[in-house]
Amino acid sequence: MGKIHVELKNGQRIECDKGISLLDLIKSLYKENKKNIIIAKVDNDLKELNDTLSRDSKVEFLTLSSHEARRIYARGLSFVLIRAAMEVFPGCTISVEHSLNKGLYGEIYKNKKLNKDDIAQIRERMQKIINDDAPFEKLTISLKEAAEFFRRYGQNDKLRLLKYLKSDTIDVYKCGWVYDYFYGSMVPSAGYLKYFELEYYEPGFILRYPDIYTQNSIPEYQDQKKLFLVYREAEQWAKVLDVADVGALNDKVSSGEMGDMIRVSEALHEKKIAKIADTITDNKDKIKIVLISGPSSSGKTTFSKRLSIQLRVNGLRPKAISLDNYFLDRDKTPRKENGQPDFESIDALDIKLINEHF
Repeated sequence: MGKIHVELKNGQRIECDKGISLLDLIKSLYKENKKNIIIAKVDNDLKELNDTLSRDSKVEFLTLSSHEARRIYARGLSFVLIRAAMEVFPGCTISVEHSLNKGLYGEIYKNKKLNKDDIAQIRERMQKIINDDAPFEKLTISLKEAAEFFRRYGQNDKLRLLKYLKSDTIDVYKCGWVYDYFYGSMVPSAGYLKYFELEYYEPGFILRYPDIYTQNSIPEYQDQKKLFLVYREAEQWAKVLDVADVGALNDKVSSGEMGDMIRVSEALHEKKIAKIADTITDNKDKIKIVLISGPSSSGKTTFSKRLSIQLRVNGLRPKAISLDNYFLDRDKTPRKENGQPDFESIDALDIKLINEHF
């Protein structure tokens, strides 16, 4: 069979059999907490733990302290949720939509409106699947087979995606009797997904799981009602534009309708900015400062310029102040727990100078 050499992140070098799986390598290295390892990096490429090593490699094992592992953990939980919901409510369809409250928000469509008791039943079934350590099998099947599965499950969004695949086959995952397609890696089995909470959040659910700072527990719940309303509006608008999923967006591109879709979206954005400007103008005696917040590169500066134009149309003379001009020198920037600069912290800004300019 031959031998290969593996170098771990801590510098340890190991000789092992060529063709050894990452799972078997983990078992040979660690006696406890083997399932804390979610994924591996082999020569800096993400590899599932069922993958094998065929040459000398540098290997790093990732736990929930990494963002990559957390995404894979969430993907596995989503699969368990999909199977559980389909078993509790045969014929239902499940949509995992977006992040919310340090988890994932989604909806379940069935003949009756979803309620708290339904969520409790699904949670119980999820826990059983996890306790049984149901394996996730990666399979390569024909597009025709995949289409049959997705049609049977009512997953029309994935049926649309298949039209644009250039290959004759597709990689899917199987858990129990359920097949599904996921864009990304997966844990070997459901037993890796020990920590989760499933809660009713009208009209759907929130699936919560550990973050990089609370690896063995669920982070503190923080309700984000305004953010949810924004997501909700975006979802409804996507349905109006008939681009509620990637497959539908591909259809628009293929049919040459993207130009119209972009123009309509821009018109909606401008209309909303004009409405904000009108609200500010109507309350100009009370409003002296307008604050625009958002993460890095989210479009705050662009938005402020467009809002300024609408305010000028209303006869006001706004002055834009960009916080990009107030960041402290790098040696004074606060650090995250992992030692990286925290540019999202308010302490990364020269607050004294900002107040002087205000």
